[in-house]
Amino acid sequence: MFSKILAGIAAVAAAPTTPNQPGAGVSLTKAGANNAKDVLAPYIFNIAKDITIPEVDFDGGYLKNLEIHLPQPPLSDININMEHATNGVELSAQGVSATISSDFSYKYFITVTGEIAIDVKKLGLDLEIDLDTQPGTPSTDIAPKLAVQKTDIAINPDDVDIKLTGGLVAKIASVFIPFVKSTVLPTIVKTVQDGIKNEIDGEVNTDLNVYGT
Repeated sequence: MFSKILAGIAAVAAAPTTPNQPGAGVSLTKAGANNAKDVLAPYIFNIAKDITIPEVDFDGGYLKNLEIHLPQPPLSDININMEHATNGVELSAQGVSATISSDFSYKYFITVTGEIAIDVKKLGLDLEIDLDTQPGTPSTDIAPKLAVQKTDIAINPDDVDIKLTGGLVAKIASVFIPFVKSTVLPTIVKTVQDGIKNEIDGEVNTDLNVYGT
């Protein structure tokens, strides 16, 4: 997978820029942006397709052992826009599906434990990545760097189905399910967004530092 990323970045980093331009040293071309869709989109969804979160705490309880699945939609359903001002590319998709499962505990007069299954029938994903540079290996070389500017995941609560299983869940369902949609789900979404950004800012750019020159 990483060799494909390097090939894609080599394609987008084809033309020199002036020192005052964003990403001085590399320039995002239209052909490179289209290639970025073919390379970066599968990579981003490879990061996001199977995510585990140990615990999410909230007022009255927690979710534990979260398993999140965010499969990639067809490339034809992913839109791409060039951001010339920042030497970047924006990838966006609507109608992406996702599932979340975990154990839960919630106190509403009584404490109820069980399992929760969250089915997100469709969501919107908007990701902007700018092409920048960093010292390579050796440090006298210049290597590409991906700078994540935006990782937005938008979910309409009306597009979310939630199922609770376990003893006594009927006693809290009418309160807990709306609470999950309005309060807990946005916390999960932010964790996923941060995870995607941290993965690219950290491991990917570290590898580009070593192998991208």
